[in-house]
Amino acid sequence: MTTPPQHLIWLSDPEPIEGASNGDCEVFVSLVPASHPHVVVRLQYVLLGGHKVEGPYGVRVQQADDVPLEAWKPVGATLVRDLPFVKLERVARLALTFGQRTPQGAPLDMSAGLFEAPPPIEKIPERAEEMVRANHPDVDPDGGPGALRRWRRLIRLAEVQLEYNAAAAAGEKAPATVVAEKRDASTATVNTWLHHAKKEGLDAQLAPDFSVVAVAPG
Repeated sequence: MTTPPQHLIWLSDPEPIEGASNGDCEVFVSLVPASHPHVVVRLQYVLLGGHKVEGPYGVRVQQADDVPLEAWKPVGATLVRDLPFVKLERVARLALTFGQRTPQGAPLDMSAGLFEAPPPIEKIPERAEEMVRANHPDVDPDGGPGALRRWRRLIRLAEVQLEYNAAAAAGEKAPATVVAEKRDASTATVNTWLHHAKKEGLDAQLAPDFSVVAVAPG
């Protein structure tokens, strides 16, 4: 049997947040990116009530702990820009959700850990563009008419998925119908768009790609 690789991921112990009265605590997830193994990315999360994952609320990029001073490299804008941050955050969130426990020893609440919380309605276009750029970095809207058409299609699919998630989070019993009314389309058409969004990796569900995290040396 092949042993699965051990990726360089660490979780800190939860620490109570000063002034919080309901058991809220903070926890840090640290990862070494495969593309930049000389740095470590630390993401700050909050466990509401000690069990519900929220965040990240902060990120720090610094030299990896085992890199000697003479091998340090600057952490500048280019490096930060090139980090696959969206994918790293997905891995970190999943690692936290499954690797941490509540103070009572129970699994964490995965409702916020496995699915992305929908953004405010006015932020959906911005978030849709982030999703498309993260999942389809090869699609350039300035790459010609064909590329522009694909870009617009992906943006629409991402927006529809986020609108559906927002309606579902608001307690709507038929979120696809809500989106259909907003977009002057049939519910069947919206369901088709949602199916295509999932096929394009735009369903806002965490599907971590562990290849973006460095593997521990054997």
